[in-house]
Amino acid sequence: MINPAKRRLARIFSVVTLLFSVLILGVSYFFVHYSTIREVKRHVNEVIEKEFLDQFNNSGLEPFKDMWNEHRFQILNRQGEVVVSTRNSMKFYPKLNPEYVRKAFQGQREFELREVKNDPYLISYFPLDGKYIGRVALSLSEATKYESTFLKFILGILPGILLISYFISRYLVNQAMEQISEFFTFQETFSSNVTHELRSPLASLKGNLEVTLRKDRVTEEYKEILDLSLKEVDRIINLLNNLNLLASSKSKPLELFTDFVNINTVTADILRSYAPVLQSKRIRITASGSEKTTCICDEGLIRRTLENLIDNAVKYTPEGGSIQVDIARKSENVFVTITNACPAMNKNDIEHIFQPFYRGKNAMSHNIDGKGLGLYISRYIVRSHGGDITFNNTNGNVFSVTVSLPL
Repeated sequence: MINPAKRRLARIFSVVTLLFSVLILGVSYFFVHYSTIREVKRHVNEVIEKEFLDQFNNSGLEPFKDMWNEHRFQILNRQGEVVVSTRNSMKFYPKLNPEYVRKAFQGQREFELREVKNDPYLISYFPLDGKYIGRVALSLSEATKYESTFLKFILGILPGILLISYFISRYLVNQAMEQISEFFTFQETFSSNVTHELRSPLASLKGNLEVTLRKDRVTEEYKEILDLSLKEVDRIINLLNNLNLLASSKSKPLELFTDFVNINTVTADILRSYAPVLQSKRIRITASGSEKTTCICDEGLIRRTLENLIDNAVKYTPEGGSIQVDIARKSENVFVTITNACPAMNKNDIEHIFQPFYRGKNAMSHNIDGKGLGLYISRYIVRSHGGDITFNNTNGNVFSVTVSLPL
C-alpha cells in the first residue's frame, strides 16, 4: 500500500517540478527577449540622438545624401515620399506604416518589429521637424541568434531536469514518508499479530464453554471449567492492556501519574511474589543496593516494567540458576540492573530483542510462554519517564538488562 503511494507522489512531484522549471525557464526566455529588444531600442535611440538629429539640426538635409551608408536611414516628407535615403536602404525598406508616420509627424517616436528579406529588423519612426521625419532600421539577426541558442539550451536541459526532478522527488518522498511508512508497517504487523494472539485464548475459551454446555456436570467440574475460562479471560485482558500500550507507543509518550516512589520497596514486593516460582525452579536470587532509592515516577507503570523484566529473568533462567538484582544511584539517575544466566543467544535474537511480537530461538525451543511484548513495552514506559533500557549479553549465556530512571 505504501510503496504505490510513494511512486505516485514521486511522479506527481516530478511533474510539478518539471512544470515549475518550464515556467521559470519560459519566464527567463521572455525576460531575455524583452531585455534584448529593450537594449536594441536604447541603442537605436542613441544613434538617433547623437547622429541623425544633431546632424539634421546643424546642417539640414544636404549632408545626409552621401553619408551613413552603414545605416539604413531615410528622411520622409508629409506625403510619405522619400526625400533623402542612404544608398544601402534604397531597395531595402518595406511598405510604410501610415500609423507610425502620422505619429512621428505628431512628435512621437515609434518602433516596429518587421521581417525584411527573411531577417528580423527593428524599425524606428522619429520626428525631425515639422516638415520631415526619419526612419532607421537596425538588424536583430545577432540578437535572434543569441535567443535561439538560449532556447535550444532550455529545450536541451529539460530531459535532464525531468530525470533530476524525478530522482530528487523520490528521495524527498522516501525521506518524508519514512516515518509514515514505518507507521503503516507497524499498523499492518500490529493488526496481524492482534488477530493471531487473540485467536488462541478466545478459541480456548469458546471450546471450554462449548464442552461445558454439552451435558450436565457436577459442581466441581463447573468450577474447574470456570477457573480455566477465567484464566483465559485474564490472558485476554493482559494482552489487550499490552496492545493498548503498543498501539500508542508509535504516536505519543505515556500519560504519567508521578509521585515519589521507593524503587527498593517496589522491587522487593515483586521478588516476594515470585518466591514460589523461584523455589520450585531452585533459582537463587540476590539483591543489593542502598536501602532507599527514591525517584519521581508512575509507580504502577514502573512496577509493571520491573515485573516484565524479572518475569523474563525467571522464565529464561534454567533450574538451579541464579538471578542478581542491583539497585544503585549515580549522578541524577537510578539504575536497576537484573542479571541472569540463560541459554546462549544468537546474533539475530539480540538484534530484534526490542521488536514487538518477536520470539527468540530460545523462547520457541524451550516453549517459554509469552507474546514478545514485554521488553518493547518496558522500554516504552521507561522512555516515557525520560530514561532508557539497555542490555548486555556476555559469554553467550549471561544476560543483563539495566533500567535507568531520572531522579
